[in-house]
Amino acid sequence: MADVGQLKSHPDKLLFTHVDGVIINTQKLTKNLTVSKLAELAAIFHDLGKINPFFQDRLNQRNNGYSHHAYLSAFAFYAAFRCNKNNFDWLKKWLGVQILTENELIALLIIIAKHHGHLPDFIPKANLETEPYILNKDEIKELYTFLSKKANGLPSEEYTKRFEDFKQITSFKQLLNDDKVQNHFLDKIIFNPKHTKEYLDFFLNTQFAFASLIQADKADAMNAKTIDEDKNKIESFCKIYPETLKKYISKFQPNSELNKLRTEIREESIKNIQGLLQKDKRVFELTAPTGSGKTIMLLSLASEIIQTKANYRIMYALPFLSITEQVEKEVLDIFKEYRQENYIQRIDSKSGNQLFDKIQELLDANPSSENIKELDFLAFQEQVFAYPFVITTFVRFFETLLSNHNATLLKLPNFSKSIFLLDEIQSLPPRLYTFFVAYLTKFCEKFDCYAIISTATQPNFELPQEDKIKNFFPDYEKPASLLEHQKYFESNVFNRYQIDYWKEPINIQQLTEKIIAENNSVLVILNTIDDSKDLFKDLSECFTANELYLLNTHFTPNDRKKKLEIIKERLEKNQKTILISTQLIEAGVDIDFPVLYRDFALVSSIVQSAGRCNRNGRLENIGKVVLFNLVKDGKSRANLIYGSGKDKDILTFTKNALGLETAFEEKELLRVQKAFFDKIATELHFAKHSQKAFNLELDFLEDIKECAYAKIGKFQLIDEQTYGEQRQYYVPINKDDINFETLLDLNMEVQSKIQSQQKDWAAIKILNLKMQTLLKKMSNHIVSVRLRNKDIAPVLGHNEKYNELFKLSIDAYDSDKGVKISGEDFLI
Repeated sequence: MADVGQLKSHPDKLLFTHVDGVIINTQKLTKNLTVSKLAELAAIFHDLGKINPFFQDRLNQRNNGYSHHAYLSAFAFYAAFRCNKNNFDWLKKWLGVQILTENELIALLIIIAKHHGHLPDFIPKANLETEPYILNKDEIKELYTFLSKKANGLPSEEYTKRFEDFKQITSFKQLLNDDKVQNHFLDKIIFNPKHTKEYLDFFLNTQFAFASLIQADKADAMNAKTIDEDKNKIESFCKIYPETLKKYISKFQPNSELNKLRTEIREESIKNIQGLLQKDKRVFELTAPTGSGKTIMLLSLASEIIQTKANYRIMYALPFLSITEQVEKEVLDIFKEYRQENYIQRIDSKSGNQLFDKIQELLDANPSSENIKELDFLAFQEQVFAYPFVITTFVRFFETLLSNHNATLLKLPNFSKSIFLLDEIQSLPPRLYTFFVAYLTKFCEKFDCYAIISTATQPNFELPQEDKIKNFFPDYEKPASLLEHQKYFESNVFNRYQIDYWKEPINIQQLTEKIIAENNSVLVILNTIDDSKDLFKDLSECFTANELYLLNTHFTPNDRKKKLEIIKERLEKNQKTILISTQLIEAGVDIDFPVLYRDFALVSSIVQSAGRCNRNGRLENIGKVVLFNLVKDGKSRANLIYGSGKDKDILTFTKNALGLETAFEEKELLRVQKAFFDKIATELHFAKHSQKAFNLELDFLEDIKECAYAKIGKFQLIDEQTYGEQRQYYVPINKDDINFETLLDLNMEVQSKIQSQQKDWAAIKILNLKMQTLLKKMSNHIVSVRLRNKDIAPVLGHNEKYNELFKLSIDAYDSDKGVKISGEDFLI
């Protein structure tokens, strides 16, 4: 029998050195959380299977047989505690519980068995290839064949006795080859939701314990000090955060009625959160008019939480990439004195990292193992959100909360002990508003977090009056309000526009005539890209290129940014400007037009769009917003976006909320919003979601009850197939641009090295990191196009692709008109 103390977990690390490191990391990640013992237990047993002699051979590049370890770890845990009453009773004492259910044991088995994979559905559905069983039966049978020959020689009990607490457990080695035990493990590991009392607690505990184990495991395997460094950085950032923010705010003088009111709103919200924190409230709702300075307000409220409670990470999540860039710019400006500390990191598909770029340059000059490790650590740090202040998208935030995927869940432990600043919450699917808020409330209570949910449109966060929903969220209280917002919405300062509602449908030609007749600058927001292109084409005959602009997702981020800068400058100079856009401009974009036209939409979108009209209240009279119903071939264009599926009645809710009236001042919209959101809260299917991608019908309450992790993990905030399959194109800067070709060459070099007999993993790692860096640099010239079945793809500039990234022909893109493409209806 091998000396268990000399066994290895990795080629350069002893097994117990690694397991001890994982345990310590897990304890740090789950400190003071109810899930702590569960995660620690999984950490102790996760690599027991590495006592397998064939695994040890594999580390020495010899492969003589069954060398897997995760299922052996899980089965040994099962044999030790499920099949021995004394050990089972001892385990309950160690965990500090009086009852340990079969479901909880099953969850532990799965966490251990799947720690190199993804969380599965606990009640899997059968298909033609597989039986409906949580664990892989073929893998189990392979394990049993191995155990029939090797079980007696495995130092399984020597492994457990290495941990002081576990020296007390009685012998279980003989059970590893016991037919009854093996048959039960093969056929009887069956999850039954009826044996779970608090479904959401169980779901979250299992997911978080799994996530903590995999992050702890990877951090130790890399010899990364990320967890300790992260904690220290959060502590140092929180020391400078309140005073630095206060100093920045002091520069703003209340020299206008608008700025005075912004200050009043901020001060009232701060005063209210102080009292609510004393009552141990964790989730807050901030409803304030558009343009009331919510970014500074949210940062100030986070400061109060830090000063009142403890040091917390801040996560600022927003619905659109364009707004994450805007918030990043403002936050970096506030903390510019500390730029070198790398406290703040925007993490999305286009974000850069200056330190990463610097190390990459060093690597090019000196590909040393130290530089490779440094780059590895930085990549891992970003992957797990290990920064004191993270700015990210709703997609990353909410899809992480619901994920089952290993790589995504790596960051979940760093969601604990965080302050979530969620802006523009109304951008979520309407039927999921309250579900997500209730889910987030439970997460905050369990994992020591705070959340501030910000909106200008006052969603109704009350749970529907159904026993099933009330029982699922038994302790739910709607978010505590931080403002008496009605007085601010009714203030003349925030009465900046009037909406004229044209009820009679109009077509593009009629809309064109209306825009031409306007004497002022006009922003037109339409529901589809096709409509924006059609209107732009018609207006091009009447306005110069300096006066008329088109903005939609068929433009690169670089060109969108440039256009907005030019437009803002023209508006400040009072130069007539016509901007035709889609809804990408409606939330958070700081732009101010005197006249705005909006195609019919949901109340929330109408209000957000209107917020781009007379935003700063500079007009002598109030601004003009026109709400119209665009039709094409006799069909409403609004119906393309909002009029299908289970939520097809949602446009009717808007029409009913608007009622018979045809004109509304901004201060009158609060009652319209209330009527709309009350209707959503009572008449939409709560916590149910349909998406064409994966042909998915989600009932979150039932799916969480059944621990359908894999199913829930397929959730997408934007349904790829409803709006078309997203395809990405790199738009070359000029004819000499070879970035795409360089990317292909690097990828070819990686594939060549992977296929070679002598695999140089250090070189492969460097090349992969180079590709990641290059992709980030190319990102502002990458455009996403959603293609549906009948659409004709644009002309390519290269016949190869990198993953699903294509190079566009330089002639297939125009900075004035975007991607040159034809099809039926491009929606978003």
